[in-house]
Amino acid sequence: MSPIIPRKMDTFRTFYDFSELKAYLKNERAGQSIGLVPTMGALHEGHLSLVKKAHVENDVVVVTIFVNPKQFNNQTDLKKYPRTIEKDLELLSEFKNVLICTPNERAVYPKNDPYKPVDLGRLNEVLEGKYRPGHFDGVAHVVHNFFHFIQPNRAYFGLKDYQQFAVIKKMTRQSNLKVELVGCETIRNKSGLALSSRNQHLNNKELEDTLVIINTLNFIKENQRKYNIVELKENAIAHFKKSPLILEYLEIVDSESFEKLERIGPNSVCCIAAYCGEVRLIDNIAL
Repeated sequence: MSPIIPRKMDTFRTFYDFSELKAYLKNERAGQSIGLVPTMGALHEGHLSLVKKAHVENDVVVVTIFVNPKQFNNQTDLKKYPRTIEKDLELLSEFKNVLICTPNERAVYPKNDPYKPVDLGRLNEVLEGKYRPGHFDGVAHVVHNFFHFIQPNRAYFGLKDYQQFAVIKKMTRQSNLKVELVGCETIRNKSGLALSSRNQHLNNKELEDTLVIINTLNFIKENQRKYNIVELKENAIAHFKKSPLILEYLEIVDSESFEKLERIGPNSVCCIAAYCGEVRLIDNIAL
């Protein structure tokens, strides 16, 4: 049996601004590949799955924890967003070659801000763009600046936020940034509920009620050849409305343009948003 040789670079460190992080990457990690996992904290297994994938595919992983005020069009929602930094750091400490960056707002949006606004087109007008005005402008801005300051080789995003991933792809192309974007499968609990930081606000009864979301999406997928697209949506919505949740939207769209579709094709995705009490949840399923 070969002896186990510890890697000299194994480390877990926390940085509070980009200048220290960049200096460390330049001096200690020169030539190594960097995987970036941007988060707003309140970490769960979905986030950790991104870190695990990034860990396998890169020499070092940078995890950012920053609750981005620019992507909240509702200030009450911003104030209520869970902040669990000590728990987050404890979860991440299990990994080697992971660096944590917890910048403040001034560091992310400096006086000489490098971001030049991009045209998100229809993505800013439909579904999440329609119901959360300004949200995607804030997402594009913060992700651009993370890419600019950290200069990762790859960046990892969960596909539960499918429209967000399309926004980031568009921003990256328009900004001519040389970052490989990696979309990662949605992580669900054993009942099928998509993991979300917002689930922390739900009690056991509400967590059970929210299963109507994945059940409705599965209905769409399983019956897509049985009905035309109008009938399919009508039946799915009728099923959903038997639950106590309030449906905000259920749409079948193209996975790149997010235009509504008249028929389901290979690039179709069904997206849904709903409220369980005051908690807003989103999910999707590829068709």
